Order: sequence, then structure tokens, then C-alpha cells
Amino acid sequence: MNKIIDNGLLDILLTGRGLMYVMPDRLPNGKRRPVFFTRDPIKGEVIDTTVSAYMLAKFGPSFEQAAKRLKEFLACDTCIMPNRHLVVVYPTGELGHFDENGKIVMTGDCYYDKAPARDCAADGNDIWLAVPGRNAVIKYALDDHKIVMRIGGGASTAFHEPVSVFCDKEQLYVCNRGSGEIRLVDTQTFNVTEYMSFKEPVNKYFRISGKEYIVLDSGVYEI
Repeated sequence: MNKIIDNGLLDILLTGRGLMYVMPDRLPNGKRRPVFFTRDPIKGEVIDTTVSAYMLAKFGPSFEQAAKRLKEFLACDTCIMPNRHLVVVYPTGELGHFDENGKIVMTGDCYYDKAPARDCAADGNDIWLAVPGRNAVIKYALDDHKIVMRIGGGASTAFHEPVSVFCDKEQLYVCNRGSGEIRLVDTQTFNVTEYMSFKEPVNKYFRISGKEYIVLDSGVYEI
């Protein structure tokens, strides 16, 4: 593995241009401000990025309207749906669904068995979310505003504190912070297998341009 970004990330997301990430920068007065970067997956070059470019990548074309309705834009996770709708999820389970113009379709809390869901990955018109407090992942139908599938949880040992999900075609990659593993879910058969394991907690997984990236506590690595 090749370490490409030090620890201390404030946020990281996948865009068509590569990995976009946010790091803290300490000002002379002791306060911190976020600074934004993009890493090209082919050349490995890192360029400075504007906050507007970050907001566009994270919240879509109507980011200005959506951002006005959000209480904090670094702590949340998002996914852009095929119809250009935006889904925003906070670690508290608070979920927001916005249309392509940034207007609210639905807001509320997404819980499974009284535990908050977090992170999100689009799968057609539905989304997958992780539920670390119940060792489960759930599929949530945006049209019906309800959970339609649950994998893990209860006595199952499929997941151990899953904190993020990444969907690529018919494969769902689930990062388990508790076990340092990435589990792979076939979204057609719902079969769960081990994909990778690490000696420290794993927080996120990305795949772009044939390359794979993981976010561990110690930093971001290209596999």
C-alpha cells in the first residue's frame, strides 16, 4: 500500500476528477480553516481546489440552494441519484432528500432498530446505508421513505461496526471499523464475503480509474 494523504482529514469524496479532500490549516491566530484539494488518480498530482468546486462535487448543481438548508456541510455524507436528486446523511441518522433544484423532498431521521444510519450509496432509485450500532447495512427506498432490505444485525456476524458503504455496479463494499475489514455484498444475491482486512480501523473505500483507495485512521492509501 502507498500512503498518499496524511491523517487528520475533515472530509473526502470521490468525484469524476479523482479524490477530493479537505484538510485543516492552522491560522496565525490559532484557529483552523478547511483547505480543499483534488488528487488526479492517473498522474497522482494534487491541486488546490475551491470551496465552490467542493460544494458542487458533494451536493450537485443546486448546491447553493441545498447548502442553505444544511446545518453543517463537512460532517455529512452525500450521494447524487441517477435523477440528479441529492441525499444527505449525518452520523446522527438525520436524512435529507432534495430534488434537482435543491428543493426539499423529504427530511427526517433514518434508524434501524433505534440505531442511526450513516453514509449512503446510490443503487438505482434506492440507497444503501450503514448502521454501526446494529452491525448491519440497510437498503432504503426513497420513493416510499422506508427500509426495504436489511443485511446483518442481530446474531449475524456479517459486519462489525460498519461505518461506510460504496456501491459499484452490483457490488457493495462495506467498511467495518470494528474489525478493520471490508466486506463485499453481492446486491443481487445478498451474499457477503470478505474483501480486504487491515490491522487498524477502516473508514472508507473508493474505486476510480481501476485504482482502489482506503481511508484508515493513519491516513489514505492507494492499494
